[in-house]
Amino acid sequence: MKRTLSLLLFLVIASLVCGLPATVTQPSAESQPTESVTPPEVQNEAGEAVLLFDIGMHIEPMGETAQGFQSGKNDYHNPQFFERHVDDIRYLAEMIEAYGGRMTIQSQSPFTTVALESGNTILADLAARGHELALHFHEDAHLGKNPEPLPVQQWCDVMKEELGYIMQAGGVSDVRYWSGGNLYVNLYEAAECAGLDVNSDWKSPDTQSTDMSLIGVNPWRPAGGTDGSDFTLFTQHDPNGAIVFLPEGQYDKENFASMRRSDDAGGDEAYFEYLKESLYASLSAAQSGKVNVFHFTVHPGEFRGDPQDPFGVIEKFLTEVVDPLVASGQVQWATYSEMADAYAATEP
Repeated sequence: MKRTLSLLLFLVIASLVCGLPATVTQPSAESQPTESVTPPEVQNEAGEAVLLFDIGMHIEPMGETAQGFQSGKNDYHNPQFFERHVDDIRYLAEMIEAYGGRMTIQSQSPFTTVALESGNTILADLAARGHELALHFHEDAHLGKNPEPLPVQQWCDVMKEELGYIMQAGGVSDVRYWSGGNLYVNLYEAAECAGLDVNSDWKSPDTQSTDMSLIGVNPWRPAGGTDGSDFTLFTQHDPNGAIVFLPEGQYDKENFASMRRSDDAGGDEAYFEYLKESLYASLSAAQSGKVNVFHFTVHPGEFRGDPQDPFGVIEKFLTEVVDPLVASGQVQWATYSEMADAYAATEP
């Protein structure tokens, strides 16, 4: 709560001095709307299925969040820690741009609020260069422990608050995608209330695993959420559903989403070898005439095994695996919302 009051005071003063908006829960009146983008193609010139590909980034809630909850061992309120992660994000974004891609960067407070307080333009810069800004919602960091019994409106209000910080810091008027809140049965109702319509990256925060019923390459509109044990509604397609769910690809391990931090991966090189195998498996599973997707997640500061070659393992993957597939027309870069738009454009 102190952080929120401090941030509000800062923005009120800033609004008087240099014309900045005095609210952080709504987008700036000067925010630029997201440009309309033609949905990606679902098949190439040869009539073959295209696999839409992207790299997502999760920015964790390190430090005291806007709602007054403490999260993580490190703290974005430490300027050196914050700037180091800003540098990591910029470096990786520029690398991906060099290969023709744009990331879906999922943020939350305190990263967003520190960016606002310090005047750092990292999120606005990324949005201006075509990267998608999105929400990574650690529910316990914003709603407190045991948030699942809380009412939908409370979830909605806090998600809106977090979206407001992203829009303010990013200079955008719309955020559509989120990850997180995975064990809340009424999550999709809360997300729709908050104005979100694209979701992915489901894994249980308790087991760090993904139910195999969610594995695949073809999006759908879930009929409802899950408590982490019953996926009946989650895996049932509702043609009138408000949310498009993007599976992550044709993975074959329940813990694929957390392998990068696990000894099971065998290190960075082995993990990216597994990603390569999963990408090829996703290409094999891709169906002509349908939207097919594959994506994976990184974090700031992750995969830096060689200090002399930051993120070299990612660049090697892009050079040796992704780039040739893009050149051949089998893979196409697309942000998560672009994937959802492609899916919506092909629905009956």
